Amino acid sequence: MRKVSRRIARRVAATASTAMVAAVFAGGMAAAGVDSTSSIIDHDQRTIAAIESDTRIDSVPPLDSNPLTREWFHSGRAGFKVSGDHDTDWHGHLTVGYMVGYPATLDGKLRLQYLTPGVELEAGTDLKLDFYDLIPRLGLELAVGFGPGIQTVECAGGDISGAEGYIQMSGFHGAVTGAVGPVTIRPFVKVVSSSGDTVVTYGPTTTL
Repeated sequence: MRKVSRRIARRVAATASTAMVAAVFAGGMAAAGVDSTSSIIDHDQRTIAAIESDTRIDSVPPLDSNPLTREWFHSGRAGFKVSGDHDTDWHGHLTVGYMVGYPATLDGKLRLQYLTPGVELEAGTDLKLDFYDLIPRLGLELAVGFGPGIQTVECAGGDISGAEGYIQMSGFHGAVTGAVGPVTIRPFVKVVSSSGDTVVTYGPTTTL
């Protein structure tokens, strides 16, 4: 059983898994409906952009019938684009996650499952994406206080390279247990270069 990182254990108050995820590396981002994008200039004067597009989050009744559980499915694209000199030599890491806001908890705790095997997907010789944390397997209980509060969960990510690419998500599943009242989630895409330059873009919020 893989050990859950302390960083995730401190932050998260949600679970996430993927029913179907595909890595596509092509110039197709322009055809997508962009929900949000943010960019920075790195040390080599290249522009690095994080892109979130075609976002759709559907709230569904929780399978456990627990009034303290909120459950949803997420579809969309999480992408990146690098422009400038030697853009095809760029390397970094892409992360997909959520900010989770809640008004209160019943007992000061939120519960999740989060431990997964890795899945590696490759395209071409220079473009690569290694997934981690896709299928939750370990139960955790986190002390987060009685609220209100906001927690951040990093659900899936991978090493990336090249000038452009995206993850196509369909049926990405998430759930939060232990929250009293409506829960608000805000998806995000974070791109970090190999030299540590970081850019984050946030998608539309959804109240569950």
